[in-house]
Amino acid sequence: MPEQTILVLGCGMAGVAAARELRRLLPHQRVVVVDRAARASYPPSHAALAVGEVRARSLLRSRARLARRGIEFINAEVHHIDLPKKHVRAEGRELRYDYLVIALGSESAFETIPGLAEAAQGFYSFDGAERLGASLRYFAGGRVLITVPAGPIKWAPAPYEMAMLLEHHFHGRKMRQKVEISICAPDPAPLSELGDEASEMIAGQLAHKGIEFSAASRLASVDAARHVARFDDGSERAFELLISIPPQVAGRIVVEAALVDESGRVRVDPVTLESEADSVFAIGDIAGLRAPDGTLVSPSAELARRMASGAARQIATRISGRAPSGPPDGRARWFVEVGAGAATMLSGDLIREPRRVRASQPSIVWHWAKTATEKFWLYRVW
Repeated sequence: MPEQTILVLGCGMAGVAAARELRRLLPHQRVVVVDRAARASYPPSHAALAVGEVRARSLLRSRARLARRGIEFINAEVHHIDLPKKHVRAEGRELRYDYLVIALGSESAFETIPGLAEAAQGFYSFDGAERLGASLRYFAGGRVLITVPAGPIKWAPAPYEMAMLLEHHFHGRKMRQKVEISICAPDPAPLSELGDEASEMIAGQLAHKGIEFSAASRLASVDAARHVARFDDGSERAFELLISIPPQVAGRIVVEAALVDESGRVRVDPVTLESEADSVFAIGDIAGLRAPDGTLVSPSAELARRMASGAARQIATRISGRAPSGPPDGRARWFVEVGAGAATMLSGDLIREPRRVRASQPSIVWHWAKTATEKFWLYRVW
């Protein structure tokens, strides 16, 4: 059998999991991963990084280490995908592929809301979390406003975890009474997309900690000079610190390749995770994976890993000629920090009926489980 090349674009959690599984299933084929960043971090711990609960150095791993596992890593930015010719251009290099796995993730689009880029802090990226941490060190009090966009976001519990970690952070600095923490989201309740049990758990924790939640609040614009956020119902809120989960959009190269549908995601077959383009798969939050009710799924780290494994198995069966494997496992799990060294676990199946996410009572056990999961990704996967 001639050697075939499987090219993985993006070396985040979904991309690295796909590369590792492809290498395991196809030891004699060429697996290549391309990413513009030389080092990987662990995004579910970025909120803890911002409030100083973890050190920056502990969250970084060199992607060049993948070479030890027989995976080629190319540190370059992808500029173009040529589907008919089956090649990708990355900083002057032409990379040919037989199978393509797109794991580039969605991108934060602060610029889509007027004034947001000038006024808001973010924490989804490693650099953003570090900048937010620097701002918090000099924060003297006032309203911290956290805004959530419409539609699925990366790591759905992130804004609520950030609020609860901030509440504990300000307690530790003995200035909680000087700070008002508010969350504005377009949803009817926190994490309503994950079902009643998860939503009620998070809503109860927010209320217990004195964190305000404003439902049906869609951010329309920000006046950076006046420190005022405006919402589409005409209301305004002043803030001293604005932390925003920006709208999530597909990257330019995926849009230009005509792989994105009206949802802003790559339409994929729910069983194979293959896009409408032959031999092109999409995984992670760039993939338009849908729940039984038709809504887009926001993958957890575990679901991203399962999607990666599912796509890798599909590619392996095609190359080897074995019988095709079944649909990806839709189980997802989130460890959500609630402050004071405790966390809750939310878990369920997001792509099969009945869709129900269970919520565990906050415990130090789940906090240590999250820490162990972080170390697993950083030291066993990357």
